[in-house]
Amino acid sequence: MKTVRWSKTWQSSSVISDCLGEEERYVKNVENLLRSDHTIPFIARYRKELTGDMSTDKLYKVKEQLNRLDNLTKKIEKSIKDIEKLGVLTPNLSEAIAACTSATMLEQVTAAYKPGKKKSKSEQARNAGLGSVAEQLINGQRVDFKTLVGSHAELMSVKSVVDGTKDILIDIIRTNKFVLECCERASKAKNNFMICSKSKSKQETDEKKEKFDQYFDFKRGVGSLKHFQVMAINRGENLKALSVKIDLSQNGIHAIKRECTKVLSRVLDNNLKQETVEDACTRLIFPMVCRRTRSWLTEAAVESSIDVFADNLKHLLLTRPVKGINIMAIDPGYKHGCKVAVLDHQGKVLKTDVVYLQNLKSSSGKDSRFRASDEEKLQRLQAQLRFKTIAIGNGTACRETETSVTKMIAEKKFCEGTQYTVIDERGASVYSVTPLAQQELPNLDTNLRSAVSLGRRVLEPLSEYVKIEPQHLGVGQYQHDIAQKKLSSRLEDIVSEAVSFTGVDINTCSLHMLQKIAGLTKARAQAILDTRDSVGYFHNREQIKSIKGIGPKSYEQCIGFLRIYPNQSTKNSDETVEYEDVGAAVKGKRKLTSSSANSSKSKIMRRDVRFCFLDQTSVHPESYHIACVLLREQGLKQEDIGTEAFVQKIKLLNPGDISVKCSEGTKQCILNALSQRTETDYRDQFARPIFKSTVLSAESLVVGTQLEGRVSNVTHFGAFVDVGVERDGLIHTSKMNGYTVCLGNRVRVKVEKKDHKGIGLYLLQVL
Repeated sequence: MKTVRWSKTWQSSSVISDCLGEEERYVKNVENLLRSDHTIPFIARYRKELTGDMSTDKLYKVKEQLNRLDNLTKKIEKSIKDIEKLGVLTPNLSEAIAACTSATMLEQVTAAYKPGKKKSKSEQARNAGLGSVAEQLINGQRVDFKTLVGSHAELMSVKSVVDGTKDILIDIIRTNKFVLECCERASKAKNNFMICSKSKSKQETDEKKEKFDQYFDFKRGVGSLKHFQVMAINRGENLKALSVKIDLSQNGIHAIKRECTKVLSRVLDNNLKQETVEDACTRLIFPMVCRRTRSWLTEAAVESSIDVFADNLKHLLLTRPVKGINIMAIDPGYKHGCKVAVLDHQGKVLKTDVVYLQNLKSSSGKDSRFRASDEEKLQRLQAQLRFKTIAIGNGTACRETETSVTKMIAEKKFCEGTQYTVIDERGASVYSVTPLAQQELPNLDTNLRSAVSLGRRVLEPLSEYVKIEPQHLGVGQYQHDIAQKKLSSRLEDIVSEAVSFTGVDINTCSLHMLQKIAGLTKARAQAILDTRDSVGYFHNREQIKSIKGIGPKSYEQCIGFLRIYPNQSTKNSDETVEYEDVGAAVKGKRKLTSSSANSSKSKIMRRDVRFCFLDQTSVHPESYHIACVLLREQGLKQEDIGTEAFVQKIKLLNPGDISVKCSEGTKQCILNALSQRTETDYRDQFARPIFKSTVLSAESLVVGTQLEGRVSNVTHFGAFVDVGVERDGLIHTSKMNGYTVCLGNRVRVKVEKKDHKGIGLYLLQVL
């Protein structure tokens, strides 16, 4: 068969632009940046002018769509090659395949031509010699079917000739480009209906009845379906609890039939035309449209679930740290007691112990004297180690432990000013048995490691949470119904974004933090730490270029997120330098190879031990010359960066005050970086834990009670809020009062409902 030439009828940037509602020129720029190995954090911070200031969330979506379309292109190429080998590839089919913009559409177009699959009716008819007959009909020629009887073993009657010809015409209709486009539009019509009913499967259980009974008689327009409803219906169908079907709108049905009729517009036999269109629609096209409707509903619901998970994870990682305090962490328990760990302000373990604070007059045989001794133990710990903050894990025995702690505070058994916070302990037990935990806390029992992890989640939450796989942090919904590879990829991107935007001190950071910086891998991060161990201290960013594995691209992507702060020896010496002089001593430096002796490595790294003041900011080295011109023109000194007077002067400036010719985005990025005080933390804009000294009980709540709480999880249908009682309350989406909340937000709520199913809340204010 003659080779059929083909080419895609769409461009990735155009498809993504239509999908996301972004300008195509910006999408094209992002595509070019991603294809040249730029990372999302780098693009979001340092290439705003090329992206139209897209948010990181939009950038992730562009990246995901680009990956999807790249994979689709490969599938299209493979499908065309496979069908061409079968000898049945026609220009019409080739065009239909090349026009596919989704894997579902491609699957529908090529389903009948998979290698090894039984030949379709249209293929059998073409093999019988009816292909030319169908073409004649489409071109408006008359055909006498009687003359074809007996021309092939399969054509022994007029009916078999007519049916075979119809099969070919149906195949031509089904793969027509304009019909497929019409089907795509019809599949997304908001007035299509999803209809669910109770499954007739005998595998039904009482649990299934309870979980899915609200969908046993369910009919909803797809335009008003919620994402969580789609995920729940899909799960119910997979568990054989529900039967689901799509009822297409009449407008969509008529539009598809009209488009199908156009394909056969020149066919002279009206009866044949009508029968063929009706058969094509009823048997193939309408079911295909219904499958496509289910597909895009699921795609949207899955994407939304990933978005919710990612947003929750981002806010969890960026929880504001509580700095400069000692803390006692308690991992509650009954039988094996409460595991206690006291940490200093840097997270170093000062003391660990086990105490029993609940159910002391139970069958375990413990009495009040034993409780008193354990309370005295906590009092002694506070007197010795001077902490005023207590972190309590929210797992088993949390509320009983919380009650005991608040009683001790009320009875002044703790010193004045003592307060506590309840910390989500999900993932702590997972971390406690990891090789990293064994390396960090080799002499502690796994249960005590969990207590240490809880305390560190208050002091330095980002550093602690990145040690745990995001899926174990429990901030998502329907995560097991989502493709794990896609979910993991997005969550890893979120971790990298959080760590990169927060920034790390390259002279003090750990491997598990450094490897999450954009542009770095575990191997590159380890190479940096090995060099740091060898030379003792990095003095400026230029020195990073000398490390093996840190090439120009890696350096460009990561360096803006790495900070170098002056140490005491730098402050007391003259070894500081304005930017213009930095790098002269390191130009032409050779790479540090693993075979180099430590002495040689140290010698090379110490050629330039001068500190550059801009290295403590988020200004990228590629823009240092612009920052220097700005400071010189404003009469500011680099050594004053981060001071109150310096910051106030910078805040009065706008991009127009920078005389160097560069983009507005670059100018604004420099001003933002220089307007930060030395002690400013990127996470200061996010929520911090809620501290308290008293406890409530669910029994004490009545409808109308107003409370303050912290959002503990966000879902498609609402937000869960920890209001300090045994269970979290739910703010349904209909009770949000016009607000949008994120995980960690402090909120004021009112109790609207309380029963055995839970606590219903109304959102009054986001604090």
